[in-house]
Amino acid sequence: MFVVENVDDLWNHIAYVRGYAPDDFPYRDFLPEDQQMNLDRAFELLRQGVEVAYPESEHETKRATLNEILGRSFAAYKAGEDIAAGIY
Repeated sequence: MFVVENVDDLWNHIAYVRGYAPDDFPYRDFLPEDQQMNLDRAFELLRQGVEVAYPESEHETKRATLNEILGRSFAAYKAGEDIAAGIY
């Protein structure tokens, strides 16, 4: 399973998502089908990464802003607007 435990993991995952989203994520033969990366799982990990990068309570506004950006990007990918999704 994929994890985001620190900021370096988050940056790596951002690059991974930008490279493979929305539906070109590589198949990992060592993972069961229900653990393969997909757009929903990728964005779930990005949201977790926001929490990892900004865990302090004083960053609540920043987390909200970043999650809003992720929401717009996710919606754009779902709508087939891949270029716009990557711009957010």
